[in-house]
Amino acid sequence: MYMKAYFSALLLAGSLAGHAQSGQQAARIKQVENSLIPYVPVQGFAAWKLPDRMRYHKVPGTSVAVIRNYAIDWTQSYGLADTTRRVAATDTTLYSAGSISKLVTAVIALQLVEAGKMQLDSPINLYLRSWKLAENDFTRAKPVTLRMLLSHTGGTSQTSYFGFTPDRTSLPTTVEILSGAPAAESRPVVVNSEPGKEFRYSGGGYMVVQLAITDLLQDDFATIAQRMVFDPLQMRHASFRQPLSASQAAMAAWGYSAAPWYKGMPYVYPQQAAAGLYSTATDLALLIIELQKCFAGKGTLLNAATVQQMFTPQATISTGAYREEMGLGAFLLEREDNQTAAGKYFEHQGANAGFIAYAMGSVEGGNGVVILMNTGDDFNGFGKELRRAVAQVYGWENFLPQAIRPVKKSQKELDVYTGRYRMGNDEVVYIRKEKDYLVENINEGPDIYCFPVGKDSIVFTDFNVKGWFGRDAAGKVVSLQSAYQDKPMAKMRADEFAPSELLRQKKYAAAKEAFGRLNLNEYQITYKAYELLNKKPFDPEAAKAMLELAIAQHPRSAIVRSRWGDYYRKLNDRVKALSEYQAAVSLDPSDEQAKEAIRALAQ
Repeated sequence: MYMKAYFSALLLAGSLAGHAQSGQQAARIKQVENSLIPYVPVQGFAAWKLPDRMRYHKVPGTSVAVIRNYAIDWTQSYGLADTTRRVAATDTTLYSAGSISKLVTAVIALQLVEAGKMQLDSPINLYLRSWKLAENDFTRAKPVTLRMLLSHTGGTSQTSYFGFTPDRTSLPTTVEILSGAPAAESRPVVVNSEPGKEFRYSGGGYMVVQLAITDLLQDDFATIAQRMVFDPLQMRHASFRQPLSASQAAMAAWGYSAAPWYKGMPYVYPQQAAAGLYSTATDLALLIIELQKCFAGKGTLLNAATVQQMFTPQATISTGAYREEMGLGAFLLEREDNQTAAGKYFEHQGANAGFIAYAMGSVEGGNGVVILMNTGDDFNGFGKELRRAVAQVYGWENFLPQAIRPVKKSQKELDVYTGRYRMGNDEVVYIRKEKDYLVENINEGPDIYCFPVGKDSIVFTDFNVKGWFGRDAAGKVVSLQSAYQDKPMAKMRADEFAPSELLRQKKYAAAKEAFGRLNLNEYQITYKAYELLNKKPFDPEAAKAMLELAIAQHPRSAIVRSRWGDYYRKLNDRVKALSEYQAAVSLDPSDEQAKEAIRALAQ
């Protein structure tokens, strides 16, 4: 709601803020803005409008750069960079780009390979001076190489990093991060699976690459990136500086997230190669274009053979309707049935606290898009809807799934499918009717649009999955089953409720009894309590019911006592909160979160 009154003016301001537009260009912009679609295109389904979907997905602000024929066709910004000060997002707004940092890091490393200063298949420890990747049975059998680290096949630990709030007085060094020193607040980076065997995402592996680069060049990473990538490509605003300078911070969007751990301020990421990049959409588009040109032998940063290696699969990530593979620093994506060079795409995505970013380009043909958002809560929503709109308007080859052609059903025919279907002990699939199609929600999850494609059959448009409704001997709909399920989900009676449904109905005793029959372990039950403690609006009785059950079933659990502390702290009962946290520490002296809560309450 906080954006509603501002959208019309901001959309107009955005359309005037970009570079001069031709009539055809303006028409393409308008077409994209009015063409947001679900994962699976549906013939006859009215596309969504950009401002409506920003509101629906609670995206405060976004900047977009569209690439056509190896050049930026247009850039636009929408919404707010700062909702408190009502600062509009512009084409020079900086966003935290998260893991797209890894794509830039790979470009730097590959430049060093071309210069003969590093080798893709030599042990990475040859280039490390201030710290070494510890040897063990895995590395003695097969040393970790730069190729492995760039393709997330090195067997290294530490998937990602949380960053630090800007009030942190000092930040850990790269060596402290890699060694897992207390200042890093993360575990050491080690090799804990066989190198070269399989894809396993590792931000820690990219920190090893960062140290190898800085040890080799004897300079800080931000300066190296500026000299080797940003300056040559005239990426005027991109920076790995952490924290940002005062002038850069003035241009940066504020990050937003409803996650309970989020502190409501832009985080600092000293883990630069893994997550430290700030950029505008325009600057990242320049990088995508350069890689496309280099692949075609017309770029300046890398030669064609190097980028061809970059876009050569090193490991398979997933298969199905799409085949996703990992190259050197770039994810590779194509439809499973694609047979053309123009239907291959490279991309990287990013998600830092309060921010989400997408950067994608076609391997050939010079198409692409960059979308940056100052929300951390919508990884598969608005950004991907907008990306699909760009792909559709610009005719990207074999990028979108084949459109489905729904079967027309009467309102009476649709009515028999609506209802609740039992997916699990506490999972319910809700099917409701909307216009001439169906909408699915799993528990309180997002809308998933479903379209009839035959007798008692539908297609779910989130993953192009088919589903079937089952009927009994009398012809009554009694179940729903998707292609990915081994058995059907029974349609629930009107008087049958899952435990969480009872909580929402404020039938706390019945909910506690129902959850009790599930025999949840201490982690499952405290996670549910954690969700209730952070749900808006807060229902103290629901959280209390879950915690009463937790302590009854797990009386010696430190984590249960710690969640009780959270409960009393939320009620501003300092004495009881302190008592519960102290009980947690007595049960588990290693509970750092409880210790931190005790220190905070003692102040």
